[in-house]
Amino acid sequence: MIERLPTLGPVVRAMAYGMLLALPVSVAGVNLFGGLLLIAALVSREFWSASFRLLANPVVLVSMAMLGLLLSGMFYTTGSSQEALAVFMKYRKLVFIPLLLPFFQEDRHRITAMSLLALSLSLTVLASWSEFLGWTHISDPAYGSPPGDAVFKMHISQGTLFAVLIALCVGLAFNTRSWILKLVLAGMALFTALDIAWVMVGKTGKAILPVIALWAIWEGLRCWRPSSRAYWSIVASSVILILGTTLWVASRPTTMLGSVAREIQQSRETGVPTSQGIRVEFYRKSAELIAQRPWAGYGTGAVTVETAALAAKAQTEVARVPTVNLHNEFLMWAVQLGWLGLTAILLFFVTTLRTTFGQPAAIGILFRGQWVVFAVGCLFNSYLLDFTEGYAMVLSAGILLPL
Repeated sequence: MIERLPTLGPVVRAMAYGMLLALPVSVAGVNLFGGLLLIAALVSREFWSASFRLLANPVVLVSMAMLGLLLSGMFYTTGSSQEALAVFMKYRKLVFIPLLLPFFQEDRHRITAMSLLALSLSLTVLASWSEFLGWTHISDPAYGSPPGDAVFKMHISQGTLFAVLIALCVGLAFNTRSWILKLVLAGMALFTALDIAWVMVGKTGKAILPVIALWAIWEGLRCWRPSSRAYWSIVASSVILILGTTLWVASRPTTMLGSVAREIQQSRETGVPTSQGIRVEFYRKSAELIAQRPWAGYGTGAVTVETAALAAKAQTEVARVPTVNLHNEFLMWAVQLGWLGLTAILLFFVTTLRTTFGQPAAIGILFRGQWVVFAVGCLFNSYLLDFTEGYAMVLSAGILLPL
């Protein structure tokens, strides 16, 4: 029966390439190519031939278990069935991991995919600088951000994707022997880092930037294998320089990172809602909800109704703000599905990271860099729930991880 199915590997990969190219610029493009990829994969011989291996793959098992938990949470949710279904559908992107794995087990296909994503992101970085310098005016006015802060995406998504580009530049630089291309990639990584630090007002990218810098140094040391004395000297000096600079910037009230503490303090003292004050309040509400129902949580899609119930009892304006998104992926799973949900999302990150260390050097670096971006970013945002960041996560896992 399987032998009668067509071999559609090139078609599936072409659709995946289309999704990656569209990811930084077009939701419609991602949905279009994603739908075509789904159809092509399910009628392709390669997918069904790999079905037994997929059932034994730890990343696939964890991903499908996560969807299973979300499905089960729909039956006991304290929220509405419509909200439960809406949340479940946002996480359905996890199915792209098993759909992609059978078609991306050759390094040349993986490098092509990541190169296309890097190209699309690089053009977005150039557009951001062009907007900032006033050379173009293509940003969506609905974003209401300073020029360059948000071009095709909101600033959180754009900052995250730009951090992903830095990781891609590092991984692709390790993959090439051309010193000219290495310099080009290093220049683009620096150009992107400056955009995150200087052009963008979003704080997520700025928070990820020092972590991705430390990761890049660590990967370099793993590959170059200096003497023990040189290794620890470089590690110590890098940590002191990068973290020292970050702490200095964060201590300046006039910087974007420095405004975090100021906004939190303002909300605590006056009760006025601020960007960071609201986030801290969401985290406080999460802790309260988890303490009340730690094991099974409140069910899929229950965040809105449960935070609204707490908000109705609040005394301050900032505490009266309900939410559908707790701006922390780990808390989203813990509140909705209890300790089992939190364990599932933690296993997802642990399992995906572990599988990279048996990969070829460049492939492992390409995924670990993105893993760092997503793991850190999920502390401040619900990446898997969100469209752009969630698709970036599942596409990188489905393309770069071994079957």
